[in-house]
Amino acid sequence: MPDYDVIIIGGGPGGVSSLLWCHSLNLRGLLLEQAAELGGQLLMMAHPIADYPGLLPKDGRDLRDHFENHLRRLQLEWQTGCRIEAVSIHERSVICNGSKLTAHALIIATGARKRWLGVPGEAEFRGNGVSDNATRDQAMFARREVCVIGGGDSAFDDSLILARVCSQVTLIHRSDNFRAREAWMQAAIEHPRISLITGVDVKQIIGDHDPQQVTGVLIEYRHSREQRVIPAQGVIVQVGIAPTTELLNHQLELDSAGYLRTDPGQRTSANMVYAVGDVTHPVCLSVVTAAGQGAVAAKAIAETLRANHDAL
Repeated sequence: MPDYDVIIIGGGPGGVSSLLWCHSLNLRGLLLEQAAELGGQLLMMAHPIADYPGLLPKDGRDLRDHFENHLRRLQLEWQTGCRIEAVSIHERSVICNGSKLTAHALIIATGARKRWLGVPGEAEFRGNGVSDNATRDQAMFARREVCVIGGGDSAFDDSLILARVCSQVTLIHRSDNFRAREAWMQAAIEHPRISLITGVDVKQIIGDHDPQQVTGVLIEYRHSREQRVIPAQGVIVQVGIAPTTELLNHQLELDSAGYLRTDPGQRTSANMVYAVGDVTHPVCLSVVTAAGQGAVAAKAIAETLRANHDAL
C-alpha cells in the first residue's frame, strides 16, 4: 500500500489549500516543500494583499503565517527543507532526503519563479542596482532615476511605489499594449515623475565597476532599430514568471509556454497526477486561484479513490 493518499509537492497557496482539502475529505496528505519555509511566491510579496477574502494581510509573509497557523491547528503533515531528488510520475513516488515516499495520487504545486531578461549586465549588477522587488528595495533607489521593465500589474505597481521616493521613473515595455489594471495604468500615466517608453527591447544594462553601480539601460526601438541609453541608477525587472517544472523531467505534458496542461478537474496528462497554482498557467495569477484549484484537485482525487474502492 502507498504511504499516503496524496503527496503534494510545493508549499505555496495551492499546495497549502490542497493539504487542507485533503484533510476535509478524509485523505491522508503530506506536503513537501524544498525551501526552508512554507509560502512559495507569497514570501516575495512585500505589499499589502487587498483581494484575499476575509483577510487584509500587510504582505505575503503575513498571509503565509495565517496559512501555516491553520495547518498547525489541524496538526497536518508537512515537511520543509526537503531535498527532492526524484519524482516518478508513473510510480507516483517522491524521493525526499534519501527516502522514497509513495501515494495514490500526486498534486504538483511547484509554482513559478521570477523571469529575468537574460541581457548583458543584468546578472552582473543584480543586488547592486538591479532588483525584482520595488517594495523591498525602494530605500536603495530613493532620490535616484530608475527604470522599471515590464507591462503588467507588477511593473505598474512598482512604478507607482518608486515614484514616491525616486526623482524619475521610466517604465519600459516591449509592446505598445499593457496587461495591467486600468486604474494602475491611469495613475502611472498621470503621475508627473513617471514616463512610459513602449515598443522597445532592452539590449543591455550598463554600469560602472569601481564602484559597481548601474548607470543606464540600452534600448532598441522595434520598428526603427534605433538605439539609445536611458539614464538610470536602478533597474527593476518585472517581466513575468516561468513555471517550475524541472523536477518532473518531461514526464508530463506541457503547453507551448512550458506550463503543465490540466483539465477542469486539475488532472494532468498522467493518471492520478494533478497540478494546481501558477505551474498550470491559470487565467488569473492570484492566491485565490491557486487556493481554489487546490480544493478542486483534492475533491477530484477523493471522488476517484471512492469510485475505485466501490468498484472493488
